Amino acid sequence: MNTGVGQPARFLLIGIGGYVVNVGLFAMLYGFELPYILASILSYFLSNAVMYVGNRYFTFRLGHEGFWRAYLSYMLVGGIVIALTAGLLAMFVEWMGMDPRLGQAISLLLVTPAAFTLFKRWTFRTQAS
Repeated sequence: MNTGVGQPARFLLIGIGGYVVNVGLFAMLYGFELPYILASILSYFLSNAVMYVGNRYFTFRLGHEGFWRAYLSYMLVGGIVIALTAGLLAMFVEWMGMDPRLGQAISLLLVTPAAFTLFKRWTFRTQAS
């Protein structure tokens, strides 16, 4: 009997943890008066590292082989996700007058579907042995 949860649901669980780390760290860095875009980038890269391990072993159930090569790919894809997030954040703050903490939270939610697709396609694709 297969009681496993599908990849999108597992990605979401890991993402919730990463989201909490990201939003919390962003709020702390922004509270220390870091510019909101810099705080967004730093908080994303730190939460991204945590999510890589969770996604590699829990979501996509990959082993240790190719860990660092895939991590490099994950960071490159993460750069795309950061650019999307920062662009949305800037739009929310500069054009809509939104508080950066709320803008960060919403931006991360909006890029999640694209992030799942990009990470699955270029970082966590499974290959036949």
